[in-house]
Amino acid sequence: MKSWFARLLLGVWAVSAACNNSNTEKEEVATILTHPPYQNITDSINEDPDNTALYQRRAALLLQQDELQLALSDLAKAWELQPSEASAEQLVNVLFMLGNNREAVRFLEELIKKYPENTGFQRRLSEALVNNGATNEAILAYNNLIAEDSANFEAWYERGLLYLEQTDTAAAIRDLENSYRLQPLLITGLTLANIYAEKKNDRALLLADQAIARDSLGEMADPYFIKGVYYVNTGNKTKALDLFNNCIRINWKFQEAYVEKGIIYYEAKNLDEALQQFKLAATVTNTYPEAYYWQGRCYEALGMKQEALLNYGRAYSLDKSFKEAIEGAERVEGKE
Repeated sequence: MKSWFARLLLGVWAVSAACNNSNTEKEEVATILTHPPYQNITDSINEDPDNTALYQRRAALLLQQDELQLALSDLAKAWELQPSEASAEQLVNVLFMLGNNREAVRFLEELIKKYPENTGFQRRLSEALVNNGATNEAILAYNNLIAEDSANFEAWYERGLLYLEQTDTAAAIRDLENSYRLQPLLITGLTLANIYAEKKNDRALLLADQAIARDSLGEMADPYFIKGVYYVNTGNKTKALDLFNNCIRINWKFQEAYVEKGIIYYEAKNLDEALQQFKLAATVTNTYPEAYYWQGRCYEALGMKQEALLNYGRAYSLDKSFKEAIEGAERVEGKE
């Protein structure tokens, strides 16, 4: 494991050197560690440099002060002196906090070899791979988890989300249903319900109703929204409007419900009411690009070119991948 520790320290000082002169950087580190609240522990480390517990104590203090890079160095030293699953987990957590996913992958791969019975390391490896954009490799990691323990509902759920990301809906549904069967968590049921609603499958209603039945305080708007989406997709706009209104009564900040209502009115050529709904969505959350895009659609349909261009521009400024907003602006500019 010293190979990983050596790579880590090289990485730490490479980052430091890129930002500053290495001597200056070391002086700054020394200054931090020789002043309160670290001074006493640093003095103890100088007297007993092989005491693992001292590095862990100082790392805990550093984490409280958001000195993540210094905490990482102390935890790495503690790991070098006395490797353990607990200290490895601390190191992995800090690597994730720093966004150092590549190093997390390398370390976790070594940990899995050293502690093959610890499925938590396998799960964290999958997270790190996802963060690195290595979706296929993450799926393979979850394959290993499921092969070792087919009752691991979390692995089924996480792999299902990855398949969903890859637009393999059939595989996503299979994995999510397995997870829900093993452990009927609310989040899993709602995720499934949302997928089924888009596919016009009435299982969406059953799953949403199960979530509503578990909501004793009546504070959950999501199941009503999902049912509304199902009814939009199956053509019952009146029922959908009732459900979106119910959703807003529970949570008036549910911006997607306003937009869905607005689209229903827009498609019915009731542009004034549609525009009102889209404005409400933008009022609730002024960084929601869909609200401005649909305002642009309304203004375009009303022949109000400047207002349409302004709102298409707002939508694009909030989401540079919003190609429909660009197309809308080009369409308006191309009109005589």
